[in-house]
Amino acid sequence: MPTRAKSVLLLLVMISMLGLPVLAADRTSLKQGWNLFSTQQDVEMGRALAEEANSTLALVTDSYANTYLQALGTQLAVHAPGTKYPYQFKIVDDKTINSFALPGGIIYVTSGLIEAAPTETQLAGVLAHQIGHVVMRHGTQQVSKAYSDENPNATRSRITVGNALSQLDIAFDSDSIVLKYSPEAEGQADLIATQILYDARFDPRQMTLAFQTLDKQPASSTADFFDNHPRITNRAMRVRREVQNMGGLQSNLRGDSPDLHKTQDRLRGGATASSSTSNSTGTDLPSTRMVSYQGRDFSMRYPSNWRVSEDGDVITIAPSDSIVSGELAYGMRFATFEPQGSGFFGQNSLNTPSAGTSDRTTLSKATDELLNFLRRSNPNMRVVGSEQRGRVDGEASMTIDLTNDSPTGGRETDWLVTVLRPDGLLYYFVGVAPQREFSRYESTFEQMIASVRFSN
Repeated sequence: MPTRAKSVLLLLVMISMLGLPVLAADRTSLKQGWNLFSTQQDVEMGRALAEEANSTLALVTDSYANTYLQALGTQLAVHAPGTKYPYQFKIVDDKTINSFALPGGIIYVTSGLIEAAPTETQLAGVLAHQIGHVVMRHGTQQVSKAYSDENPNATRSRITVGNALSQLDIAFDSDSIVLKYSPEAEGQADLIATQILYDARFDPRQMTLAFQTLDKQPASSTADFFDNHPRITNRAMRVRREVQNMGGLQSNLRGDSPDLHKTQDRLRGGATASSSTSNSTGTDLPSTRMVSYQGRDFSMRYPSNWRVSEDGDVITIAPSDSIVSGELAYGMRFATFEPQGSGFFGQNSLNTPSAGTSDRTTLSKATDELLNFLRRSNPNMRVVGSEQRGRVDGEASMTIDLTNDSPTGGRETDWLVTVLRPDGLLYYFVGVAPQREFSRYESTFEQMIASVRFSN
């Protein structure tokens, strides 16, 4: 076969392979309705209306709450199909329950809606639904129809955003045609939201629960929301069907987050974080949202509100302000240790283990030597309970509960996990928290260890 023909054939094969994932994900494809405006004019119209909104609405100024909502909204918006609008998420200081999306991606949520959200997943469902309206361009479609009705001979080239808003007397208010959606538009927003939530690893079914939760609130607090977002039938069934179209519900879905509940406390006027979102020193409890750390020798997932610091071969993953009196009070540390004692045989040793020596025995001896080493600088450290055997990334591990003096006062629990690597180094992880609070960190430490993947 000629070289050119081979190249063309190879290119076609590669193209066909690139198309396979798209075919496998049989999600509903939606077509945007007729529109007189360009997507850039969507952004222009949204900004014009937002200027008026920002001058008439009381916006929340709490930096933590605003940062949280923007972060959550952005995590959803990156999965929005179509035009990549410059999404912004703002909080209105209003105890009624409402949210609305302006063309071009500026989305407002009332503090009342955030406070009413039982979980982060349900709040994400409402945000994703609003993003769906932006994606489908429902606001400018409404303006296009109204403008065309008044100007039947209008052409796209003669339309400007300012002219359209002026002629139709469109201002920012809850009755604006930009915010009025039909049941069909609601259904489309639901489908887009389902796809966004699915790709962001949220349970899309929680979106319908969110609307049910809002529906149970007093009518006086939700009137504007349901005036602009009419109730539609079979919402839950449509969402379930779309999830099945995309391959069924995924595993390892994102759950609730303490970040939401801390935000709710702040919006309700709490001067400090409640005991449900912070520990006794005011340090944030671990978020359920996990992010990845890629080190030289291993990778690990850890809470998104914690920070990674590296000091030589010692890696600390912990909340801000977790260092008390120069010592780690909350969080996890990782380091390596090179055993030197008799009975341990590294790969560079001239000796070899006898036939009856097991890896478990070698791991035990290496861990014992590590404990002796740690006691030199921690004379009050004690072993409590019995050792536990397990696996970390398929390799034999040992878990031991220790206690030590806590820099916060009293005693702390040090949850030690060791793994003996083929190069003869003992890798060890220590999860640290005061004894009285360790139960609030234990599951996070376990998730972090379960996520460890060694590089070689």
